[in-house]
Amino acid sequence: MAVRFLYTLALSLLLPFAFVWMFWRTLRQTGHADKLGERFGSSPYLPRNEIIWLHGASMGEVRAMAPLVKALHREYPKHPLLVTSFTGSGRTQAQALFGAQALVAQLPYDLPFCVNRWLKCVSPVMGIVMETEIWPNLFAACTRRQIPLLLVSARLSERGLERFRRVPRLVRAALAQVTAIAAQTAADAEGFQQLGAPQDRLSVMGNLKFDVQLPDTLKQEGRSLRAKLFGKAMVMVAGSTREGEEAQVLTAYRSLLDKHPDCVLVLAPRHPERTNSVAELIKGQGHVCRRRSAGELPLKPGEVLLLDTLGELTHFYAAGHVAFVGGSLVPVGGHNLLEPAAMGLPVLAGPNLDNVRDVAEMLKDAGGLIVVNDAHNLGEAFVWLVGNPGTRQHIGQAAQQTVIANRGALDKALKLIGLVLARK
Repeated sequence: MAVRFLYTLALSLLLPFAFVWMFWRTLRQTGHADKLGERFGSSPYLPRNEIIWLHGASMGEVRAMAPLVKALHREYPKHPLLVTSFTGSGRTQAQALFGAQALVAQLPYDLPFCVNRWLKCVSPVMGIVMETEIWPNLFAACTRRQIPLLLVSARLSERGLERFRRVPRLVRAALAQVTAIAAQTAADAEGFQQLGAPQDRLSVMGNLKFDVQLPDTLKQEGRSLRAKLFGKAMVMVAGSTREGEEAQVLTAYRSLLDKHPDCVLVLAPRHPERTNSVAELIKGQGHVCRRRSAGELPLKPGEVLLLDTLGELTHFYAAGHVAFVGGSLVPVGGHNLLEPAAMGLPVLAGPNLDNVRDVAEMLKDAGGLIVVNDAHNLGEAFVWLVGNPGTRQHIGQAAQQTVIANRGALDKALKLIGLVLARK
C-alpha cells in the first residue's frame, strides 16, 4: 500500500506534464484532441455486470486483439464489449476495427479518482488486458470491486523485464491483483514469475497474433489495389518504420532501382505524426513522394507511396511482393512480423527483434524471415528477392505456413475466459 501511495504521489506530480504531452501526442497522431473526459474517468453508465472490457496499449495490441473481440462478440452476444487503448492512435484503430462490435474509449489516467470514477460507470464483469500493461491503481480498484482481471497473450521483452525490476514491490503487488496470466511462451511465464506473479495463476497460451484471420476478400482487394496503383511494378512494402529507419530503407530502395528500375516502394511510418518529416526525407533523397491521403493516382516506377493513413497497412501488404518490418534496424525491438507472413510475403527485418523474438525465431527457422543488418544488406536482399521469383515465393510460403501451424491461442483464451465468467 505504501509503495502504491508513493507511485500515486509521483504520478500526481507528473500529471500536468503528462496531460500536455498526451494532448499534444494525440493531436499529432490523429488530428483530434485527446479525450480529456475519458482520461479523467468520464463514461456513460453502462449495463452493470455485463460489460466485458478489453484493453490494448496502442495500435499493435489493438490489432492483435481482433480475433478475440470477434470471437467474444460471437460467443457472448449478451455481453456488450468495451475496448480501450491508452493512445489516441490506438483508440482510432479500435474504432475502425470494432466500431460495429464494441464500444471504444481511452483508458483513464492511473490515478485513484480517475479509475474509481471510470469503474463505477463501466462496472465490467471482467477485464482482459493484452500483452504487457501493468497499472497498479487500476488493478487494485478492480480487485476491490471483485472484477476478475486477465493478462492475455502476455509477454515480457528483456527491456520490459529490466524496467519492471526497478520497482519490484510495486509490480509484485499489481500482479497479485491479476486473476490469471496467460503468457505467450514459457520464457514469458518465467519472467512474470520472477516479477512476483503467483505460479498457480500462470499458464502458456501462445501468441494471439497467430490467430488473426484475414478476410477472404483481402487477397482480391490487394490485387485490385496493386493493379490500380502500381500496375506491373514490383512492390516493396516497409511497414511500421521508426525514426532512423526510413533513410536506410530509402538507401536500400535506391540500390534496388539501380538493378531493377521497375519497382515502387510503400513506406508506412509507425507513428502518423511523423509523416511530414518522412515526406521531406523522401524528397531530399531525390524520390517522387506520393501521399496515400491525396488519393489513388497511379505511381510510376521509382516513386514512393507514403502511407499517411491509419488502418490500411494490411491491405498494402496484400498488394505487395516483399515486406520489411520496422522497429528492427534501430534499437526498438521490432514490430508485427505476422501480418505480412500471413499474406505469404517473404519477410525482412533488422537484427533488433527483442519484442518479437519468439515469432522471429520461428519464422527464421522455417525459412520465412531474412534478417538484415543494415541498409546495404537490405538493398542486397531486395535485389535478390526481386531477381529470383521462385525463391521469393518459396520464402513467402514458408512464412505463411509458420503462421498457420502456430494457431490455437484463441481457443485457449476463450476457454480461460469461459471459466472465469462461469464463476461470476
